This record gives sequence, C-alpha cells and structure tokens, in this order.
Amino acid sequence: MFLATAREATAFFYALCDLFCASIIGILLYTTLTDVDRTNKRIHLIAVLITVIVYCISDSLWIFSYCNFIIPCTRVPRYITSIIKYIIISGCSYTICRFFFSIWESVVGSRKRRSKTIFLPIVILVLAVITTPFTHLIFEINNFGFMLKGPLYQLFTTVLFGYLIVFSIFSVIFYFQTENDFAKEQYSFVLIYTIPALFGAYIHYHHWTIPSFAIGFTFATLIIYIFQMRDMVSLDALTGINNRRQGERFFMEQISRINEEPHQLMECLFLFMMDLNKFKAINDNYGHAEGDKALIATSEVLKEACSHIRRRCILSRFGGDEFVIGVVFTPDEAHLLNEKINELIIKKNEELNTPYKISISVGYTYYKKEFRDLRTFLSKADKIMYEMKEAAHKREAEEKSLEKKE
Repeated sequence: MFLATAREATAFFYALCDLFCASIIGILLYTTLTDVDRTNKRIHLIAVLITVIVYCISDSLWIFSYCNFIIPCTRVPRYITSIIKYIIISGCSYTICRFFFSIWESVVGSRKRRSKTIFLPIVILVLAVITTPFTHLIFEINNFGFMLKGPLYQLFTTVLFGYLIVFSIFSVIFYFQTENDFAKEQYSFVLIYTIPALFGAYIHYHHWTIPSFAIGFTFATLIIYIFQMRDMVSLDALTGINNRRQGERFFMEQISRINEEPHQLMECLFLFMMDLNKFKAINDNYGHAEGDKALIATSEVLKEACSHIRRRCILSRFGGDEFVIGVVFTPDEAHLLNEKINELIIKKNEELNTPYKISISVGYTYYKKEFRDLRTFLSKADKIMYEMKEAAHKREAEEKSLEKKE
C-alpha cells in the first residue's frame, strides 16, 4: 500500500496542501509578472510571492523527513530540511516587511532606506540557523531524528513574527492619526494581512503536523493581491499618486460634510488645480519619454510639498498634465503651500538639469456652500489656474521683448 502508516498519510496530505498553496501563489505570480506595472509596491509583491512559493516547497521537504516519508528521518536529512525551511521563513518575513514599507512609502511619498533595520537582525538569525548543527542555539536533532528547541529558538520566532506585530501596531496608530481615506485603506491592509499569517504561525508552532503556516501565508498573500488590484483602480500607473476617481471621491465626501454643517467652519476645504506649462512642447521637442519624466518629477514635487499634511490631504492626477490637491486648511496655510510648491519646482529643475524647465500654473480656491457641488468647485479653481497661466505667459513674453531690445 502506498500510504502504509498514519505518518506517511500525514506527510502526503500535508505536502498536498503545500502544493495547492504553491499553485495558487504561482498563478498570482504569473499574472503579476505579465503585468507591465513595475511600481515599488509591485516589485516587493513579486518578492513576497516568490518567497512564499519557495517556502511551500521547503515545507513539503521538511514534512517528508519529519514523517520518514521518501526522505529518511535521520539527523542529516532532518538538519538539512529544517535549516532550509527556517532560512526561507526568514526570507518571507523580510520580503513581507519590505512590502509593508513600500505601502507606507506610498502614503508618505518618500523612500527612506529603512531596510537595514530589519535586514541585519534577520541575517544574524539566519547565520545562527546555518551554524545550529554545531552550536544547537536554534534547535537540535537528536539521534532518533526528533527536533529539540534550542536556547535561542524563542528569540528566533519572536524576531521574525515580532516584525509583523510591530507593523500592525504602528499601522493602527497611523490609521487613527490620518483623515485621508486612501491612507486609512493602506494602513488597515497591513493589519488585515498579519492576522492570517500570525494565526497560521501560532497553530503551526504548537502543532507541527498541520500546514497552517503555508495556509496562513497563502490566504494573507491573496489579500495582498486583491489589495494590489484595488490599487490599479485607485492609483495613477505612471506617477503612483491617486487617480481622478479617488480625488473626486475625497472632494465629494468633504463637500457633503461641509454642506451638512449648520455653521461656518474655521478651516476651509481648499482645491489646488495645477498643470504643466508648455507640456506639449516638451513632448514634441524631446519625446514622450521626457514628457513622462516631467510628469513624474512634478508628482514628486507635489508629494514633497504635501509631506507635512499628508494625513489630511489628497494628491491626485486628474488626467494628462493636470494635478489636484485637496486639503482642509486655513487661508494662510494655503498661501504657504502654494509658495512651497513653487520653491520646490525651482529646486527640482536644478536637480534634473534637463534642456527644458518644468513650470506649473497653480490656481486654488476654497469651497463655499453656494457652489453646492464638485463641478462648480472644480470650474472655479480651473478658471483661476488659467488666469495664472495667462499671467505667466504675458510675463514671459515681456521678458523676451526686453531681451530683444537689449
């Protein structure tokens, strides 16, 4: 009989479950790789998918040796399969943390290199796992093939899964600090992801013959994938900021809140409408690739300008070379934001050193109850923006005229 003992049956169905999980993740990996989108979050998602698949394979080898099925349950095979499994678990923990960082970066709008804070401790633990046959710090395999937990085993699991817990705690804190719906979705996702992963790890820690770790990872990764699909609907593919749909959603929610208020609010809902000056000329003279670079550079400037107010504003690309910022502000703060945008544009031009200069026209206004709806609000800001654009063109024409006279 193929499955002669209960241990062999356990190993077979355990590995079958791992194979099923790996197949699901493999399908997600294939569709992700064939997608042209290569944002920071997308790249880290691919890393998560790959490490989870490799973990499922290593988990199957581990159970085969543990149950003496195909791979003998002796010291050397048990050491090899266990070391491989724990190294891959470490890799999963790292790639998931990097993915969480990319989620936070999408909200904050910056890319600070924080990976060393999680990479170095994991490297140390991996080295401890590799040397454990000699030191027995993490675990030990006795002469009967049974695993005995070492003095650092608890530390090893605490560090790996402690990262997920820490990310969850900070995400809850950030969730309640922000008023931005998009940011709330990002932070809540981190918490939702960690629940099945940690629950599966807890069960597997106490019951080694249940493949709950792989199931938990797979279920959590499915959540990641669904989340990424939602991103494709809500984010602009080129710049990585909110698209028009998300921007309009923010304004409609805020307008509805203001219209229902019985009294005048101290702070106002400001709408900043911006577009690039002479964007068509950049495309015509230097190519559409340079035009895309100009759009990306502009979005980076706007992200930086809004970095201090990210929890109460939304930045969206409304289409073409048009960008919109929505924020609840005082008039003085709105004026300072406008100045900051112009200062950062000058600074960005110095950094880029391109044959063309990026410049934008900004028109901003605040919402009044007599507007009644978003369309009127947008039209008002759009009109002011084009007045600013016309004024800029006149100044440029006058400067050229003076140069010719000289």
